Amino acid sequence: MQGEANELKLRVKNRNTIPTQCDVVVIGGGPAGSSVATALAQAGFDVVLFEKERFPRPQVGESIIPHMWRYTDMLGVSDAIRAEGFLAKAGGIIVWDDIIHQMRFSSFGYNDPDRVGLHVERDIFYNLLLQFYVACGANVFEEVAVGKVDFTDNQWPKVDYVDRRGGGFQRGAIACRYVVDGSGHAAVIARQLNARKLVSEEVNYLGIWGYYKNSYFVGVDQRAHPPEDAYAVKPVTFVTSFEDGWIWHIILRESTSVGLVINRGQIKGMGREAQEQYLRESVAKVPILQDLLAPATFIEGSMCFRPDYSYYSQTIVGDNFYCIGDAGAFVDPIFSQGVVAAFYNAATVAWAIKASFENESRRTRYSQLAERQMLQYYGFSRLLALGDFGGEGVDPHLVKSMMRAFPRNELELAMAASMTTNRSHYLQRMIREAGLFDYSGEDFAQGKLEVLTGVTF
Repeated sequence: MQGEANELKLRVKNRNTIPTQCDVVVIGGGPAGSSVATALAQAGFDVVLFEKERFPRPQVGESIIPHMWRYTDMLGVSDAIRAEGFLAKAGGIIVWDDIIHQMRFSSFGYNDPDRVGLHVERDIFYNLLLQFYVACGANVFEEVAVGKVDFTDNQWPKVDYVDRRGGGFQRGAIACRYVVDGSGHAAVIARQLNARKLVSEEVNYLGIWGYYKNSYFVGVDQRAHPPEDAYAVKPVTFVTSFEDGWIWHIILRESTSVGLVINRGQIKGMGREAQEQYLRESVAKVPILQDLLAPATFIEGSMCFRPDYSYYSQTIVGDNFYCIGDAGAFVDPIFSQGVVAAFYNAATVAWAIKASFENESRRTRYSQLAERQMLQYYGFSRLLALGDFGGEGVDPHLVKSMMRAFPRNELELAMAASMTTNRSHYLQRMIREAGLFDYSGEDFAQGKLEVLTGVTF
């Protein structure tokens, strides 16, 4: 055991030197990249991960649903996540077209206090996952940006990078057997292949958000509470529609994340100052939200903006590469599917790569199977979040197949979430076409959702 510990320390210590060859290169240290890297390193593969930023780094998307624990258990990182003390999330209260619904995770069998949803600071959460990966003895190189991947050699693709550590600018390359692109919105490989496509203009969204101090939050008891009560009363994610799109309100340990998802044409041509003004004025006039924020102060300089919230890649796998998480596709994050999708993609690709090393003659088949599973999940997320089911990157037969394999409570939770908005029509239709249990709309909602008259202040 002591020898193994010394070997681990040595491998971590020596990660300042980028090797010229390894088994797998992972691009990006977010949950998709760090998770697939962890799974492969734990299986004994030589993995090198490049992350262009220095962690911890700011990131949005602080709401995580309880499906996450299945994947963190597989990686062995669940205890570390619980030890961090993130705020629990008990469900959601959603105001849509003036109707208020409450959705409790406990109504769907999520009753274990150690396996709840979470409100996390994503910079801390991501860094925790990445440091867990380092503890597995893998090689992490932060402040190293990947420029492109040379696929000329089908057996040994070459990853070109720029090492910016210490303020430098050193170009280099590393050969590997497989490349996993978890670079998020940068979508390194998809852009290189000119495969990244935006969803149609009607459902092409962007996000704009910022952070507030001392905001009230909505608890699972349907009451507004001051921020110091966030451990005594489990928060819910508060979502509300408004004239230009929808808004989230997520209490964190030291601040509250508030953001808008709107059609990208809504603020076209605005500069940063005008965007911030639009954000602050929009949230200040929305019922319930304006009362939650009444005692709050906007944190100056905290506004962030991300365009193109709805896109997909026409090519997400090859014989020796995989595009996972947001590097493969991203949809409107209204139901907090993003992190779980990243974990799902990572688990799928880790399996495919391990199987390919064991039986190289079948690696094309394994990549095809991985592609099928990832497209299934993307299609389902798209159906759930956008409420459309166009042909852009989506195969309805794959989605129906996946829904048949879902645990019942997960599908019920998804159905309930979609019914709190005006986006559930296609999901209900697809469930019926898949031959699954009957959802009759109103009866289901009465059993799993609660209609509220308001939030008590």
